[in-house]
Amino acid sequence: MDRGGGEGGGVTPILQQGVDFAARFAAAKDRLPGAGLPWLASAREKASTDFERQGPPRSRRADWRFTPVDAVLGTDFEPAGRPKSHSGFAGKALCPLTFHRLVLGNGRLLPERSRYCDLPAGVSVSSLAQALQDDPGSLREDLGRDLSAEGLPFACLAAALFGEGVVVRVARGARLDRPLHLLLACDDTESGRPQMAHLRLVIILEPGASLELIEESLGGGRAPFWTNLLTTVRIGAGAGLKHYRLQRENALGSQTSATLVELGRGSRYESHAFSFGGALLRADLRVRLAAEGAQCSLNGLCLVRGTETADHHTVVEHAAAGGITRELYKAILDERGRFVFDGMVHVKPGAQKTDASLYNKNLLLCDDADVHSNPEFRIFADDVSCKHGGAIGRLSSEAMFYLRSRGIGASDARRMLVYAFGSEMIERVSLEPLRESLMAALHARMPEAAEETA
Repeated sequence: MDRGGGEGGGVTPILQQGVDFAARFAAAKDRLPGAGLPWLASAREKASTDFERQGPPRSRRADWRFTPVDAVLGTDFEPAGRPKSHSGFAGKALCPLTFHRLVLGNGRLLPERSRYCDLPAGVSVSSLAQALQDDPGSLREDLGRDLSAEGLPFACLAAALFGEGVVVRVARGARLDRPLHLLLACDDTESGRPQMAHLRLVIILEPGASLELIEESLGGGRAPFWTNLLTTVRIGAGAGLKHYRLQRENALGSQTSATLVELGRGSRYESHAFSFGGALLRADLRVRLAAEGAQCSLNGLCLVRGTETADHHTVVEHAAAGGITRELYKAILDERGRFVFDGMVHVKPGAQKTDASLYNKNLLLCDDADVHSNPEFRIFADDVSCKHGGAIGRLSSEAMFYLRSRGIGASDARRMLVYAFGSEMIERVSLEPLRESLMAALHARMPEAAEETA
């Protein structure tokens, strides 16, 4: 497989779709949610035009040159249908049933599997289709957002073709009593063909509001499945969001996502991204600290093996004074796995007193693993404290010798060191039930554990 993006692979199905995209969109738009809203129809058409103008991402684009997009571009997907079976979705989820839960199977809301009743006053959770019926005007800012300057072609595709999604609103000063678990599960359909689902997630926190959100993708079935997700987040003054993103696709599952976050004065955004499998994960996270005193903390852990690829691109824009950013991503790679990290912190003119750190650390367990790391700053203010760095290395021979000299076997010593490297990121999770489940998932994904159960 061409792991550089498949530039020489000829015309692929998605590229063909790009040629007649306008015709396909025109045929489908009357069946999409909000079809009777002129402003939404206009926004969809604008997004489709932007996708055609940018074209599907290929390796000639600097920000996609290490992403093997043939997992998506080289497959003839059809719009996802209802899964043949969804009885096991909840049982495979990492989150406990005590959380509020909203389940989407193959991009379709499954009310019989969802549990989010008895929400506190001021908290609203609904499907996007229902929200467009009840109060479409409140979604105009998010669904009508111009994405042409973002340089995110798959986000434009999601904005044009989304068939479902979720809207979460937390009113001024309100707080959800328990975490909200959004489970994006996929499985085979009766046709047995490759499926794709384009989804949108809208999160709105008014001033002083608080929310903990767990967004978990869970892959099943034997056919390729592509989830393409566009998320917009608006956090008002003094509000706070803890956003956990758990990605567990199967060997043929791919996910592309774009998350666009806007922070108000004194607000807080905390992101924890965990990847435990899938043919391709491409996550674009863009955070704008728009007002004074905003803070963000971005954390990530990826375990990559086989021919899997995990690709994280983050952009944090400090547009006001006194902002704080703390960012750390780690990856553990084995076999021919690939990890890509491209992190940018942009300190704009006038964003004095910015305090930001950006680090990426990677652990290679074999010679064939592949890492591309690029942490960087762009600073246009003179009164700042900014630090960044990256590291790519192997298990410490000194640490291995120390453990072996105390009677610990080689396999156990390797397991202990790998576990210690990854568990640092899981320990940052404040939800104890989720933290325990993530620790178990980390142990199950370690190479030594996989070899023992093979």
